[in-house]
Amino acid sequence: MRQFYQVFFEETEEHLANIEALLLRLDERQPSAGEVAEIFRAAHSIKGSSATFGFEDMAALTHELEDMLDRVRKGKLGLTRAMIDAGLEAVDVLRSLLDAHRGARQPDTGRAERLRQRLAALATQAPDGADRFQDHDDLRRYELVFNLTRVVAGSGLLVGNMLDELGRLGELEIIERPPAQQPEGRWRVRLSTRAEESALRAVLELVTDPGALHLTRMPPDAPDPASSGGFAEEAEDGSYTLFQPFPPAGRREGQPAGEPPVGDAEMSASQTTLAQSPPKAVSVASRSSADAWIRVGVDKVDQMIDLVGELVITRSILQEVANQVDAEVLDRLMHGLGLLERHTRALQESVMSIRMVSVSMVFGRFPRLVRELSARLGKRVRLQMEGEHNALDRGLVERIADPITHLVRNALDHGIEAPALRRAAGKPEEGRLVLRAAHQGSYILIQVEDDGAGLSRERILARAQARGLPVREGMSDAEVWQLICEPGLSTADEISDLSGRGVGMDVVKRNVQALGGQLEIRSTPGRGTCIGVRLPLTLAIVDGLIVGIGSERYVLPFGFVTETLQVSPDAVVVVGGQARMIRVRGDYLPVIELGRVLGVPQAASDWCAGIMVVVEAHGMRAAVLVDSLIDQQQVVIKHLGDHFRRLPVFSAATVLGNGKVALIFDVAGLLERLRSGQTLAA
Repeated sequence: MRQFYQVFFEETEEHLANIEALLLRLDERQPSAGEVAEIFRAAHSIKGSSATFGFEDMAALTHELEDMLDRVRKGKLGLTRAMIDAGLEAVDVLRSLLDAHRGARQPDTGRAERLRQRLAALATQAPDGADRFQDHDDLRRYELVFNLTRVVAGSGLLVGNMLDELGRLGELEIIERPPAQQPEGRWRVRLSTRAEESALRAVLELVTDPGALHLTRMPPDAPDPASSGGFAEEAEDGSYTLFQPFPPAGRREGQPAGEPPVGDAEMSASQTTLAQSPPKAVSVASRSSADAWIRVGVDKVDQMIDLVGELVITRSILQEVANQVDAEVLDRLMHGLGLLERHTRALQESVMSIRMVSVSMVFGRFPRLVRELSARLGKRVRLQMEGEHNALDRGLVERIADPITHLVRNALDHGIEAPALRRAAGKPEEGRLVLRAAHQGSYILIQVEDDGAGLSRERILARAQARGLPVREGMSDAEVWQLICEPGLSTADEISDLSGRGVGMDVVKRNVQALGGQLEIRSTPGRGTCIGVRLPLTLAIVDGLIVGIGSERYVLPFGFVTETLQVSPDAVVVVGGQARMIRVRGDYLPVIELGRVLGVPQAASDWCAGIMVVVEAHGMRAAVLVDSLIDQQQVVIKHLGDHFRRLPVFSAATVLGNGKVALIFDVAGLLERLRSGQTLAA
């Protein structure tokens, strides 16, 4: 069985993530029967698989969770916050036990046993008399007609599991079942239940083919099949037709007379998996669905990406050679290179998409964090997530989670006010926190927005001056907001275990810059703050503007470039006989002479003769003086390694088509050093 352990671990993690997300979405005042049933089925699957693999500690704990959820979905218990809290703790404990079975840690059996007893107590508490799913009237009665899929119909264990699931929803009576010789035939069952129709469909749509399920709700005054010897079915004209009587109690139609009645215990298959009883035949639809996914190791995907990067470099080399080829064969060669470029780009995009994952992998952890932290702070906060289905590189997902977590904690702690303060300010007591993701070209923008008190410009400037930071009159709001990222600067009045020490935002900014991104901050006093993290979609390839400085070639990431221009003498601002800035459409921009900063021989120094590349990061703009614009193309990022980490203005390198290495500028770091007055020399 050990060869299947990895599949069990991965599937259980998916079930636990689904349970956690659904529990956080549940409203204990008006819970959705469909969501409760979905949580129950996920717990049911974990219990069965755990028992199959011999992980009895997980099976025992999940059994108590399943039992509590079963009583809730049947209306015997009203859902409470204590139940949701216990369910969330069960997710944590099950994850801990899962890690223990992987060998990553020692199992906390004491915590698991205490939680098991707590769940058992919650499941056996006295009913509160409230049916949270629908009206407090008589039971609803449904007529269900369906055909099972070939996979399920061919397995008696799976059929029994399906009947057991329906039986948990209420009183089940089987009217017609297919004979053993034709297991894919028609089923007719009647169910008396307090569950919603969606809960019934949730059970049967998993085991029936599309269009093979017909559900009819019986009228309140319809004849009772148990007493009248039949059942009623609604016709298209609204009339009801009485059908054949029920089979004797305890025996289902189609069951041979010599066989004993089938009981619930015999039909239950809660601890059995499909692998233990493989079906004789698999439908075409099921087979194609199963073959649509494969599990591939991340290391293999990384190797493919590296090879595609080398292919991109090879294409650039061929392009460089083609420029020197004799004109007679140039047309044919260029045609072939054009095809190679299109196919390489298509292959590159296809391979990159394999590594791309949904932003929901980051956002998925925050409903739990917001729920628990807002309760701890005594605040009411509604979390809203937008664009979580956008995708970015898996490596970015793993490294951006901590910075986003810090931004969310900051927003909850001293962004959104306490209910009393919000009420006094004329705001609703419940604060709003928005997590938003959106694609912008080759970048993705992740924003954390709140409707809290906003940032105070005066307080930030006062704190910055007190710490001796360089501030000046006339600073734009964007520049002032960036001061909160300075080490040791905090706008919190009190130090808590969540914030106030001034050691968080500077770490966030450094981590974002290390990923080739930038931090964008907007705030309106009294209305809230929005902090955006702009990141490249991938860490492997970037769109770059190749520029010439003297005889050298460098790369400016295209996401930071806003425009290129040549300035006239009247646009140069001279102070004390020396050129200091340039004027661009009313804005005054500082100029960075890269040739002088890097010490490149024969680099342009005449501002009007060279080319200005306007770049922007962290709310600050500047003009970069270069000699020439060479090309705009995708470049493969090659990290500099340990020996070059001290280079202050470069983030990485690449290989150009001529085989030479070109350094990639760290534009965000360059502008940050300019703003803070640090030397730009490399």
